[in-house]
Amino acid sequence: MTTNKQYDSNWELLPGVGLGKAVFDMTRLEVSALKDVLGEITGENNLSLQKEQLLATYDMLKDFFTEEDLKNVMEALDETSAQRGVIETEYRATGLTLEYEDGKLTEFFADNRANQLHFQGIPVFSNSLSLIKHMASVLQENPLIKDDELVFQNNNIYLFSFIRKDFTESDASNRTITWRKDPRPLSVSLSDYQMLKII
Repeated sequence: MTTNKQYDSNWELLPGVGLGKAVFDMTRLEVSALKDVLGEITGENNLSLQKEQLLATYDMLKDFFTEEDLKNVMEALDETSAQRGVIETEYRATGLTLEYEDGKLTEFFADNRANQLHFQGIPVFSNSLSLIKHMASVLQENPLIKDDELVFQNNNIYLFSFIRKDFTESDASNRTITWRKDPRPLSVSLSDYQMLKII
């Protein structure tokens, strides 16, 4: 007898939309209403925290770094912020990381602790080849691949350590997936990636 496992719609990866009821462009306040589903926040990061941590590190290690080194790093942080806006990151107990740009949700990242995550009923962190084939078919897109990174460029989905270009599985313990509203900012060029012919 076969049983169909029911998947939680709150944990469905929705390309270009978000994750279940958590959709791109929501504010942090709107997303916080979903904490029972997405999990408690275990950590946060933003430019102010990065600068505070950098100053604390500099104070501890000032024998090894000059004030000029500190100034260069601070300028690089400011330049990145100017190019991308105000970036805030939330780390959650469920294996999810959410990124906000200028107060709006722009990115989801999940590691293999997010075992409820699925794409149309196929668990993301299970049989990687079945997942990739199903995604390619549904998205009508052949992914690009380089080393252990697989990219569905038109849908802004980035999978790490799922499969290799010879269709063998990569190390399951290192698997992560990122999906975004827009392409990755300040990212490497995909010109060195090869198309993985699936559809």
